[in-house]
Amino acid sequence: MSETWIGAGGWGYFRGPSGRSLPDYARAFRFVEVNMTFYRHPSLLDARRWRRSVPDDFRFAVKGHRTITHWERFRATRTALSALSRDAAIARALRSDLIVLETPPELGFGPRETASLKDFAAAAGSSVRLALEARGHAGHPLPPALARALEDIGGVDVVDLSKGERPRVASDIAYARLLGKGAHNVWEFSDDELREIVSASGGRESNRIVFTFHGVRMYKDAARFLEFRSSGSLIPATRGRGVRALEEVLAPDAVFPSTRGGLIRDHGWKVVATERAGNIHAAELLRELPERSFTSLKDFIEAADGPRAAPLKYSP
Repeated sequence: MSETWIGAGGWGYFRGPSGRSLPDYARAFRFVEVNMTFYRHPSLLDARRWRRSVPDDFRFAVKGHRTITHWERFRATRTALSALSRDAAIARALRSDLIVLETPPELGFGPRETASLKDFAAAAGSSVRLALEARGHAGHPLPPALARALEDIGGVDVVDLSKGERPRVASDIAYARLLGKGAHNVWEFSDDELREIVSASGGRESNRIVFTFHGVRMYKDAARFLEFRSSGSLIPATRGRGVRALEEVLAPDAVFPSTRGGLIRDHGWKVVATERAGNIHAAELLRELPERSFTSLKDFIEAADGPRAAPLKYSP
C-alpha cells in the first residue's frame, strides 16, 4: 500500500490556537512543502529548529531556490550549483529526501538544461532526490531526452492532477502540486474535483503519493481532502448552505454594486455547501439568478432568497 502525504505549500499563513504557525500546522497535517526556500535560504539553525518543533513522523519537501530555475535558467553554473547544495543542506537538516524544482513556463529543456539534471543530482547528494515540475512542458509529453535523464537520476515528474496532467516518468514516488483551474492559484476545490484527484492518483505503481495544495484556500482544501482520504466523507465547505453559503463567501470581499456576471467572474471559484449536491462552485448557484445589477450584499440576498425569487436548484 502506498504511503500518502497530504499538505500545503508552506505554513506561514496558517493560524492555530498556539499562535506558532508550524507547530499548529503540524497538529492538522503531517506534511508540508517548504516554499520559503524558493525566495531565500533560511539558516541551518532555523531548519533544525523547525525539525524539532514538529512530531517525528512529520515530513518536509523543500522547494529549490529560484536562482536555479529562474535566474540561472536551469543551467549548472557555479551559482546554481551552490544554491542547490544549500537547498540540499536544508533538506538534510529537515530530514527531507525531496527537493522540488519548478521551472518557469517559458523555459524549455534543450540539451544544456537536460544535461544539468545530472550535475544538480550530484550536488544534491545521494540522500536527496530531485522532483521536477517542468512548467514549460505542462500538459504535454516531456522531451524524450529529458524523460530519460529524469529517470536515470531517480527523479520525480511533478504534475498537477487537478488539470488533467499525469506522470510521464516511472518512479516509486508520485508528486502532485495542486493549483486548480483558476488564474494565479485563485481556486477552491469542489467535491467533484477532489474525487477526480483521488481517481487520477489511482493505479500508480508508487510507494509514496504526495498531494500538495497551493491555491488560495490551500489549508482548507488540504483538510477536506485529508478527511476524504481517511474517512470517505466530504465535509461542508461553509457553515451555511445554499443562499446562506453564498452570503458567507461573498460577505468578506465582494464589492457592490455588481452584476451577476461580475460576481461569477470574481467569486464563482469559491466553494459553497448545498443541501442536496454537496460542495459546489459558487458559480453554479449564481447562474440560477437573473442577470441584473445588485446594489449591495443585502440587495443580492433579498433577490436570491426573497419570496419572488425562483428557488435555487441546489438550495433546500
